[in-house]
Amino acid sequence: MLDDSSNRLIWIAVGLALIFGIFETYNGTIPKILESVTSTTQASIPVEHTAYAYSADGTDRFSTINPNLNLMNFKTNLTVGKYLDWLSGVKMTNNVSRATFDYISVIPEKTYTINSDWDKTSAFSIFAFTDKTDAQATYIYDGPSNKWMSLSISRFVNRKTTFTIPEGIHYIRMSYLSVNGTNTLTLNDLLNSETKLEEGSTATTWMPSASEVQDSDYPTYVGTYTDHNQSASNDPTKYTWKKRG
Repeated sequence: MLDDSSNRLIWIAVGLALIFGIFETYNGTIPKILESVTSTTQASIPVEHTAYAYSADGTDRFSTINPNLNLMNFKTNLTVGKYLDWLSGVKMTNNVSRATFDYISVIPEKTYTINSDWDKTSAFSIFAFTDKTDAQATYIYDGPSNKWMSLSISRFVNRKTTFTIPEGIHYIRMSYLSVNGTNTLTLNDLLNSETKLEEGSTATTWMPSASEVQDSDYPTYVGTYTDHNQSASNDPTKYTWKKRG
């Protein structure tokens, strides 16, 4: 026959077993309940979605993101008819089919995206500098490997590319190469190529730079609709379009 001490130990063991059993049950169930409640709550909250376009039906340059301004200036710091040499990124060489965008200010460790109309643009070379007074670029960007490399040979970017600025880098210079390598490149050709550099990992609709932009450059129409989804539709017909006031 068990004494009182043994009985107490048995009841303590039974109690602990019950406690742990209940804990395990609730530990697996409560998070699922909370997740279900959260999903149901989110699904019941109306979400307004906004899009931007240049036509009343929303089909011209439709975007769910208000476009960023261009960091490339087509009026200042642009030299048409010259490109940067591969070994320094500083010396300019004459070539009628190329152009150079000079010393664009960037923020170290920030992400940037470059895009263009690639039917009209052959490629870019992108050089990185710590300062405008540098006698030589620190890096050149290699498009195929998506890496900054030491200067040695020609390296290009020939597609939409997102890159992160290395630590200590504050400026980039960019050489532009047109599709036709023998024709004389003009400013109008550059504008028609819709080349754009912007902060972030998303390429938005082409815009001029902050010093060039006019009210007419911004999307003319804003569209909205409301549903219970967190993501916005890319179908312009779902939106009600109004002219930007």
